[in-house]
This record gives sequence, structure tokens and C-alpha cells, in this order.
Amino acid sequence: MLKKQSGDVRNMKLISDLKRQIEGVIGNTLDEYEITMYEWMQSIENLMGLDENMPQFYQGKDGEGERGALTSSRTSSNIISLHNGERVFFKVSTKEHEKSVVCWGCDAGSITKETRQLIELLILSYVKSSECDDPMQYMNDTDKKLSSLGMWLQEKIKAYSTGNPEPEPLPDSYTSIAGFQDKKVLFLLQGETPDSQRVDSKVLNKLLESYFGEEITLIPLGEQEWIFMGNEEIVTGEADEDTVEARKESLNAFCLGLYELIASEFAGVFHLSASLPCIPKEALVQMAFLLRESMYLGRSFHVTQHIHLSWNLQLEQLVASISEQQRLRFIQDTGKGTLIFKDSETLATLEAFFSLDCNVSETAKRLFIHRNTLVYRLDKIKQEIGYDVRHFKSAIVVQLLLLMYKVTKKD
Repeated sequence: MLKKQSGDVRNMKLISDLKRQIEGVIGNTLDEYEITMYEWMQSIENLMGLDENMPQFYQGKDGEGERGALTSSRTSSNIISLHNGERVFFKVSTKEHEKSVVCWGCDAGSITKETRQLIELLILSYVKSSECDDPMQYMNDTDKKLSSLGMWLQEKIKAYSTGNPEPEPLPDSYTSIAGFQDKKVLFLLQGETPDSQRVDSKVLNKLLESYFGEEITLIPLGEQEWIFMGNEEIVTGEADEDTVEARKESLNAFCLGLYELIASEFAGVFHLSASLPCIPKEALVQMAFLLRESMYLGRSFHVTQHIHLSWNLQLEQLVASISEQQRLRFIQDTGKGTLIFKDSETLATLEAFFSLDCNVSETAKRLFIHRNTLVYRLDKIKQEIGYDVRHFKSAIVVQLLLLMYKVTKKD
């Protein structure tokens, strides 16, 4: 159905640089095609049943990107990308007078879902800018470079997570971005917002700049996911001492204030992670992977929390690395299983007790109960599972059991 384009492509000059950027990120050539509008519509009809194609971005009349199920052939004609099982095709432009569509194609295995969505957003930005007198009004060179960097970073995180021990340094083409050669604290933000209230990157950028009191570099990693940086002095400057632990405490407090600001400004649920200070030019891929891992662990083991920091998730990282068979064997060897954790009161008591370093008085205050009531609950737990969590070794065993329960949900 799709045939390689052989005609004149002079009207594609505006987006030729975008094509080269994307090819550099995915490490593969984008083939260029020109097909009739009818063929493109037929492709949509034939392929929209695949899970890979629902939902995706589509282009509205005003050039804005939207999401949603297809409701009519008119909406279907504005679909930007299609996945046919082996390749992904991107609609780049429409030649109305020739009744044809120009699109790019690449192997599906050469890009991730997030990269596909970023390519769609970039195409939307270029299409919109080509329809106005001032293209830079919608996307300047820095925005394009940051979007391209986000795609590059996605691919490198994927390679790093599959066993590549040496993360690649930042390419020279990105080092001109302000701040990448200075010591920074990196943040990862993920949002789960209603479709009608998606967070706009420019609005988020302004909000972050008001909180940090400086210009912020915002790197889009995917739909509603960003990495950004802050100066070490601003983030950890309130630390009481010049020690790692003091900086961690200061960063904890900074993240709490930042999360509360974002959650109060935008609808939906947000998750935030942060790194200790690093030089992005040298460690961007490694730190981005660590932030992603911390986010995954925090959301898996602590579903009610929204700030996930690696130094608070060391036991969780250990448990996640243990095979399911070994976890089940550990649970079985304790002789009691994890049935006790299904009781919400017991679960809340233990989580508060462990988070406060097994301090009985502080836990009672946190739970708004009398100290004797807490002691009664801890005695009851000891009777049921045979471990007194007021003793160090027993507390470790029960905490491991609790984490394994959360990740296996078996007893």
C-alpha cells in the first residue's frame, strides 16, 4: 500500500531539520512516503483496531494536539501516527491540491511508546508553526533542542536499564543548554491528569521558575513526564550542616514544598523524585535512570505517597531484586505468612512505626492514639506472627515481610 516518495519534497524543508534530529535519536533512518489521502484513510480504518494505535494524538482543526477515541471519519483523518505491527508511520503534512499525504516510517522496534508520542508532539508543533507568520512564537530553538534531548534520553535510559554499564555522556549538541556543566539537583515529575486538564509544559515551567527563583530547564520525557534541574545552593542551601545527611533532609523538605505547590495548581495526581547534586553533562542518563527506578519503587511499595527518594527506598530496592520464588520461600519460612497485613489498622500501625524508627511515643502521636493503645496493638502483632517489632531483628523480619506482601500480594 505504502510506496516510497519519488516526487519533489521542496515543501518539506521546514521540517527537514526535525527529521534529522529524530533520526539521530532513534539511530535509524526515517523513510519518507507519499500516498493518497484515500490510502491514508483506509490505513486508519484497517489499523485502528490494534492496541498500539488507541489512543494516540490526533490533530484538530486549529493544529492543537488532542487525545481521545475516534468518533467519526472526520476525526480519523487527523490521526498523526499508525502502527501496523512491524512499522510506525507518522503523518507529516497534507498536500490538499494533490490530495496526498506525506509521512515518515521506521521499524516499530527502534522506538518506544514514549518516543512515538514525543515525535507526534514535535510534528504537531512544526505543523502549527508552519501555519503562522511567526513560527518561533510556538517553538523556539531551545524548545526543539529540549524535546530532541528528551527523546535521546528516553532511548539511553532504556539501553542503560538493559545492562549497559557505561551511561553515555551528554552529546556536544546539547551541552550548550544552560546549566548542564554545573552542579545541579535533578527532579523527575510524573502526572496523572484528566485528559481535559493536561498540564502544559510552558505553564509548568513558569510555576517552577517562581518556586526556584531562577530559570528552569524543563526536559519532556513523555506525555506528562518531565525532568528539570535546580541549583544546588537553592535546593539544599537550608541544610543545617555540610553533610550528606543534612543535604538529604533539606532536599526532603524542598520536595515537600514543591509537590504541594504543583498539586495545588493542577488537577490530578503527581509523583516527584529527586537526586543528590550531580553534573548533568556527565551523569544525566545515570541519574535519570535512578529517578525512574525510585519512582517505580515508591509507587509500587508506597501507593499513598507521592515523593519517592532513592535513599528512602533501599530495602524496597533489595526486595524488588529478589525473585518471586525466593520471596515466597522467605514468607513460608517465617511460618506465619502475610495474612496479618490485610488488616488496615495493623498495616497503618506498622508503616507508621517503621517510618518513625520504631519509636513508640512518636508513633502514638502520629496515629493520634494513646501510647498504651499502641503497645496493645504491638503485643497483638507479636501474638499473631511471633515477632516483637520493638526488637531490632524482629522488626527487620516483619518489615521485609511487609514489603514482600506489597510486591507479591500473596500469603
